[in-house]
Amino acid sequence: MDRIVLLGTGCPSPSHIRYGPSTLISTKRLKILIDAGSGVTQRLSEFGLAPSEIDIIFITHLHSDHIVDLYQLYISGWHTGRTKPFKIVGPKGIKKFFDKTVEAYADELNLRVEWEKRPNHEGLEIDITEIDKEYSYEERSIKIKSIEVQHQPVEPAYGYQIFVDDKKITYSGDTRYSINLEKASENAEYLIHEVFVDLNFNEKRMTEETLENVKDYHSTPEDVGNLAQAANVKKLILNHFVPPVFDEESLKAEISHYYKGKIIVGKDLDEFVL
Repeated sequence: MDRIVLLGTGCPSPSHIRYGPSTLISTKRLKILIDAGSGVTQRLSEFGLAPSEIDIIFITHLHSDHIVDLYQLYISGWHTGRTKPFKIVGPKGIKKFFDKTVEAYADELNLRVEWEKRPNHEGLEIDITEIDKEYSYEERSIKIKSIEVQHQPVEPAYGYQIFVDDKKITYSGDTRYSINLEKASENAEYLIHEVFVDLNFNEKRMTEETLENVKDYHSTPEDVGNLAQAANVKKLILNHFVPPVFDEESLKAEISHYYKGKIIVGKDLDEFVL
């Protein structure tokens, strides 16, 4: 059965309920991962999928909470029998980041390769594509297109459209209100969108400017609701919550003032049939 699986719905703040951001598009033809937040391999295991079964990983942007477990996916995929290159698509800078990460672990990996004598050497090959403004990928009748979104000063940053047969899924990535994203979301079966809920001011770890700046490059509940309504999406899945603990019913009620369709407050390991 083709489905969307929310592997992690959290943010940089650690949570045992909401792991770092990562979403799986699982079909019989292709296993697609979007982002590689903290704990993604554990969530894959809970879902019943080995890291070696992931065909391709799409990265939205280079904030640490979206890429921190890329190497864990790489090495655990090899451990679980991957026999093809580790394939990543992401913004400019992703190749430098991952090459440096692999370099940092090189001594350990070389020792492991030499001692363990695993047969699947091709599973350690790396295939990275950096997006240059626009990118389109198609394999086994599944299409993925990049969407440039608004997460400045982090740039470039991307969302993605995923087409599975006659179903369109739009994934926001991290963004403030984005016209590009609104257009890309038109009539989508699912819009998976981040949301800035609120942050309680704490002078020990932030200033008033910190609070405003974090809010500024994310989408408020009003932003999310207005975009979903304007795009006429069928179902809105809320994801990547800042902070990870909040009043879920209050959030749904606030967004429902602007969006009249079905609102789902995503949780780790939630599944949605395509």
